[in-house]
Amino acid sequence: MSPSSVGSLLDEAWRLEPFVPPFVFSAFFSPEDTLLCVCAAEGARALLPQAPSDDSGLRIAELTSGSGLVGLHLLRSDSAATLLGLDIDNEAEAIARHNAESLGLSSRSRFVTSDLWAPTTIELLKTERPQLLVCNPPYVPEPPGMCMQLEAGAGPHGTAHLLRALELARDIQPDALALSWCSLADPARVMVAADAAGYELRRLYVSAISDGEYSGSVHSYLRELGDCYINEDPDTLSVLASDGCARFGYLLLAGAFARRGQSGDVSALASDKNAAISAADRSPSVEGINRNVGAAAFVQKLCKDFATDGVAALSAYAEATAPFPVHCSVLDRWAELQLRAMLHGTASPSTSGSA
Repeated sequence: MSPSSVGSLLDEAWRLEPFVPPFVFSAFFSPEDTLLCVCAAEGARALLPQAPSDDSGLRIAELTSGSGLVGLHLLRSDSAATLLGLDIDNEAEAIARHNAESLGLSSRSRFVTSDLWAPTTIELLKTERPQLLVCNPPYVPEPPGMCMQLEAGAGPHGTAHLLRALELARDIQPDALALSWCSLADPARVMVAADAAGYELRRLYVSAISDGEYSGSVHSYLRELGDCYINEDPDTLSVLASDGCARFGYLLLAGAFARRGQSGDVSALASDKNAAISAADRSPSVEGINRNVGAAAFVQKLCKDFATDGVAALSAYAEATAPFPVHCSVLDRWAELQLRAMLHGTASPSTSGSA
């Protein structure tokens, strides 16, 4: 069992109850990091001013939108909000439009096939002027010579889409961001890039999970990466995957960010990232991180401690006095199965529980 201070991510599954059939998921849908991003998106929405700056209602943009779930979730809770969803996959665009129609949200949502790196994307975003930007992107590092599915791979460090999203945020300056990432993919670099783009982390959501279907093809590569944090200890794996099939455990992370105002160069990250790592290494405790260094070092130490101590390390972070709220959870294989069953209309989170 997980430590008593760390609950199950399944406890948050009620947020996804509206997204059962006829809702349709895109090709590479991952319910666990989508759920975590939903939590972060709610947190980011709470950081916005109580009333928009004009009479048009809250403007939301969702990058790598897939099925559109996170953005559509926000529309359901705000009757005046509008959504622009962008995804490179034209099948995802069609799926998201179907979902918006099935939820009665077509009039307030628009989905477009668009590459994050294409000039049309920045043009669309500048026209939309979103106040809230959401990105729940692919995060699996791609080994050299391997080309993963379009919806899964995210460059050699797994951060390509996130760093691009933060470049776009620097240019269009939404008031708040909701981003998801993971311990497989250079987590400190994401935080440094957010800071350089002018955004402060205000809420952090963390969940430990066992490896997914991709692990057979990337596991050996992950072990070679100096900026990838996984745990292969049998005690941790017994908590995350009692079926004995997991190769490793890792952390999903999602954050709610607010615009600070001052921005820098998102591409010039190496020295800042190394400083954050050094700060984390110098701090022997979570409290030392909280008092003396910033969010990048906090996230860095969290991931390093999980790699060393596994699920047990999350208790310290769940109970710590952090510079921002930290919500820690675990999603074991049984709970993950229940979450997927719920989304396919065959189970209810009210009857679920971790095994």
